[in-house]
Amino acid sequence: METFALDIPTAVAGVAVCFVAAVLGSVAGMGAGMIVTLFVTPIIGPKAVVPVMAVLMLINNASRVWVYRDGLQPGRVAMIAGFAIPASVIGALIYVRLEGPLVQVLLGVILIISVPFRRWMVGQAVEPSRGQVAAVSGLYGFLSAIVVGAGMLIIPILMGLGLAGPALLATDAAIAVLVNITKVILYGSLDALSLQFFALAVVMGLCTVPGTWVGAWVVRRTSVRIHNVMIETLIVAGGLWLLWGGLRSG
Repeated sequence: METFALDIPTAVAGVAVCFVAAVLGSVAGMGAGMIVTLFVTPIIGPKAVVPVMAVLMLINNASRVWVYRDGLQPGRVAMIAGFAIPASVIGALIYVRLEGPLVQVLLGVILIISVPFRRWMVGQAVEPSRGQVAAVSGLYGFLSAIVVGAGMLIIPILMGLGLAGPALLATDAAIAVLVNITKVILYGSLDALSLQFFALAVVMGLCTVPGTWVGAWVVRRTSVRIHNVMIETLIVAGGLWLLWGGLRSG
């Protein structure tokens, strides 16, 4: 299993990245996990990223559930998580067998295509059938155990079910909490998440909590458009960098 060492400047930069990513993610509704992924991948290696991000995003989404708790829809959470969790188990079992360079290539590809995919998904929300909910929820659970950024698949489903605003944000975050709890347990049992990486992820996750609160404050006072453009630019650039590095390593 890969290890890492942090100097003080890198640790300080990590705190700042987690805080800013949480602010931007809370404002724009996406991008927090991807931004942190770009920062931590060179430090901990591509194979450790998904397990570490599962812990970090568990904490980040738990704080988002609390911030928007008045809008939480438990029934929707249970329905989608019920399909996503079993699929995430299958994804985790596959993930631990993947080689590091392949994981880095997958991360790069997902980051790059996430921007046009998210834009296409905006406005695509229609009332889904139970079969569509099951299919998309299962796909989300499976992919979320292998790459970062699969959570965007759930947004159109929730919108199609009539959720918006705090209800959408709280319900989406609660689904992610349940799925990430499952993944963290699996990665730990499969030796894909060491105690050192778990401790790092917890610290980074706690650094995102204040950012979530700040983002909730900012979202009521500023335009989301400029933040979306900034996040998308960073994600595409970082995705290209990860893809190039993974192809060279392979």
